[in-house]
Amino acid sequence: MGYVSSAFEDGFDRDIENLMWNVIIFILSGGMHPDVEDGIKRAILDKIYSIGLNNLLQGVPAEEAELFRHDLRILKFIP
Repeated sequence: MGYVSSAFEDGFDRDIENLMWNVIIFILSGGMHPDVEDGIKRAILDKIYSIGLNNLLQGVPAEEAELFRHDLRILKFIP
């Protein structure tokens, strides 16, 4: 996990890219690092609620946006 995270430590250009990356890291952690997962979960929720999911998804193709929303629902990040 550390290698994967550090490979992209400078982040991406868009907020949605960083959000998606955090969701990927959260999934890949697979419950093995609860402390790290708590921090990532907080970062994901903070981004969604501070900017708004619809605002974050502007410019993302509709089909991809709906798939991402579906993933966020499965992970219980959104209702």
